[in-house]
Amino acid sequence: MQAPPPYGTYAPGVLTGLTLALTRHTPLGRGQARKQFAQLVRTLNAGHPLDVSLYGGRARLHHTGNLSEMKALLNPARYAREEYAFCRKHMPRDGGTFLDIGGNAGVFSLFVASLMRSGTILIAEPQPSMLERLETNLTLNPELEGRLAIHVLRSAIGGDAPGTLTLSVPDSAGQASARPVAGVPTLDVPVVPMKAALEERGVDHLDLLKLDVEGYEDDVIFPFFETAEEQLWPTAIVMECCHAGRWKRDCDALLKDCGYAVIRRDRTNMMLLRT
Repeated sequence: MQAPPPYGTYAPGVLTGLTLALTRHTPLGRGQARKQFAQLVRTLNAGHPLDVSLYGGRARLHHTGNLSEMKALLNPARYAREEYAFCRKHMPRDGGTFLDIGGNAGVFSLFVASLMRSGTILIAEPQPSMLERLETNLTLNPELEGRLAIHVLRSAIGGDAPGTLTLSVPDSAGQASARPVAGVPTLDVPVVPMKAALEERGVDHLDLLKLDVEGYEDDVIFPFFETAEEQLWPTAIVMECCHAGRWKRDCDALLKDCGYAVIRRDRTNMMLLRT
């Protein structure tokens, strides 16, 4: 990847800056008002992303093609609020290991990195357009490398053997899925089992796993829990469950059998803790 333009290249203009101040620091960052401000931001900044502060660091966020980035751009304090509270409680400040499967543009990983003074972060993202955004956001925060070991896994995670996986990639690229979607363009990407990905990088424990792969979650966790030693099982899990209808196997039953309790579940994600 070529070095991205320096931070500040896409600094918000006066009107965009005012809009972001309103959405980030007033109740206007919610509901219908947020949607109207989102459209204003897109209109004012057509054709380029925005360089903004995020979780004590820097980020280059796109306002098209990825709902996660737009939410973090407009109102980072409310984005994944319950999930972030869970991470604050269960991610160690020192020496911990975090695995982000479905890293997207790196927003979630940047937040977890802000909690850590030392440790290891592994981020898996196979889709080239999202991978470029992720790597840009890491490049814009060089100080992270001074305290953390960060590994970007340029592949999908899942299955029981290395190979190739076909993704359905809709216009909203952040919602690409390994579950076929009729009429949606496809892309072949490399795939590596979760256990192999961890062992290859010398990981001997996993404190926090975030898993967001649009209905492919069962093909990630079943091979892992069926083959990995218990010492490698994550202590805490944040996992998308809104696409449970795409699962071929019952993730809830598997995780319960492996000793996990659901701490919170909403219409999008569930948070689990090993008891």
